Amino acid sequence: MIRILIVDDQSFTRKAIQAILEKEADFQVIGQAANGIEALKFIQQNRPDIALVDLEMPEMNGFSLTYQVAQDFAETKVVILSACEDRDSIDTAVKAGARGYLLKTTSGQEISDTIRYVQRGYFQLGPGLFEKILSSLNNIPPVTTEELSRFQNSSQRTVEKLEAEMLRKNDLVRRDLFNELERQIDSLKQDFRKGLEVFQQRVGDRMNQGLNSLSDRFEREVDFDPHIWEKQINARDLERQQQVNRMLTGTKKSMLNLEKKVDFLRNCLIFLAVTFLAEKIAMFVF
Repeated sequence: MIRILIVDDQSFTRKAIQAILEKEADFQVIGQAANGIEALKFIQQNRPDIALVDLEMPEMNGFSLTYQVAQDFAETKVVILSACEDRDSIDTAVKAGARGYLLKTTSGQEISDTIRYVQRGYFQLGPGLFEKILSSLNNIPPVTTEELSRFQNSSQRTVEKLEAEMLRKNDLVRRDLFNELERQIDSLKQDFRKGLEVFQQRVGDRMNQGLNSLSDRFEREVDFDPHIWEKQINARDLERQQQVNRMLTGTKKSMLNLEKKVDFLRNCLIFLAVTFLAEKIAMFVF
């Protein structure tokens, strides 16, 4: 059931419209109002589905009422039913939020059909109004060839400026990306150099500690077998060499992992630069 409010300052007109609408089984006229102020109060309290509104009314005209309803009561759809058929009235009503526009000379069946269309979400103009709008559009003076040429030249200059600006920004972004990559590579090199220096220092300290310990033990032992002592030194040297080799192997692995990370970072930055450039070109083309 479509619940309808009739808004018109003429009592006879309201009653005539109600008589037409009440013949439809799916319509229910739930109220009448003589001006916009009365209509707003009624809509606030009853929230009808459709408000059938005249434009020329005292206190608050149909334009103001339509705007207020569209702003505050969006569930109520306004259909204008007026004697005004000029282009300005139609444009103003539509901009105010009207969902349909009919003339008072419209037949009862057309009014009923329009209410149903608007309730389903369509916009509806009464018979002859669409043709009137098209006719007014046809009166617009045609654009001259000279004006088209000026517009084309202006558009071409604008496109060229945009293209140059995009290229400049892409160069800046690409330069910033590569500079950032170089800074990160330099930072990784410095970190690796410091780590290698610390590693070498630790190896030297461990070897010195071992030699000092061996020297102290040698000084404490008076009776010793030179062959046994030599074997012990060789065994310790072999052990130290194995430790050094293990540490160097770990260092090589760390260097390889570091190189892989640097290559991955470089590829990511290059990919980001290419992707950014492709997006900018796609935006320019489409």
